[in-house]
Amino acid sequence: MIDRKRKLAGGRAIRKRGSKSVRWLGAEIELMIRERERLLHAAGAAASLFTALDIRDLPAEARGLLCRLGATLASLSDETLTDAMEHVLGGEHRLRMMAHS
Repeated sequence: MIDRKRKLAGGRAIRKRGSKSVRWLGAEIELMIRERERLLHAAGAAASLFTALDIRDLPAEARGLLCRLGATLASLSDETLTDAMEHVLGGEHRLRMMAHS
């Protein structure tokens, strides 16, 4: 009888601990989702800026930075870059992408 009570009490402790872990994990996932949204917005803004600039009009020191930005943007997957552009430009970007396909 005592062993059964201990098992039940131990199970409750595990469930409580598990519930706390699930809440913590859920909060971490929410934080990561919000951070991804901000990063997508920043990447979309950078990509928009990149496409709007003419490298010949920039000072020499800025050209190197723009090249690094371009390489970083090029390293993103097509899906991520499309998501980023949609964050900044909205649905009009998808329409432009479809028109170019």
